[in-house]
Amino acid sequence: MAKTPKPNGAKALSVNAMTAGKEIQAKAKRTRKQPYRRTEKLTEEIWARLAAGYSLIEICEDPKMPGRGTISKWMAADPEFEKFIDDAYKWKARYFGEAIENIASGGSLSTGDIRRDELKVKALMWLAGKYNRKVFGDSQQIEVTDTRPVINLPAQFQGFGLPVIEGEISNMEPEGQDENKL
Repeated sequence: MAKTPKPNGAKALSVNAMTAGKEIQAKAKRTRKQPYRRTEKLTEEIWARLAAGYSLIEICEDPKMPGRGTISKWMAADPEFEKFIDDAYKWKARYFGEAIENIASGGSLSTGDIRRDELKVKALMWLAGKYNRKVFGDSQQIEVTDTRPVINLPAQFQGFGLPVIEGEISNMEPEGQDENKL
């Protein structure tokens, strides 16, 4: 009996990866039923779903919503639409803040698994900080110490960003210098 050769493991993995990649591309590709013209109603629906915590991937998988590429083109072509989407992400961060509180208190979004909940909370905190830095971002406190000497300047040089002390200017010669050598 002749033995059939076993397939190469790396080759089998690459074939499986290619098949999986094609399936993902097929899902992500816009079907004929998906809209590609932007309307007021469609824009508001995208905003509402984003603000409610849905990801753009989840929104684009819905056959009634445009594909990811279409939304990206709209954002690139219209800065006002891009600002509108950015605003939705800021509201999404607020939703994530409420979700974090719900998970931490064992509410309806909690899985009951402490490690899983901890991972969810950390991920939501990170995303909220990225989506809305002003409200949820890490604050940084910077301490500035100025070691430059403060110099008395005549009035014509004031206002050039140099530190100024109010008062009279004294005419003092540096110590150890002879007036004749200047």
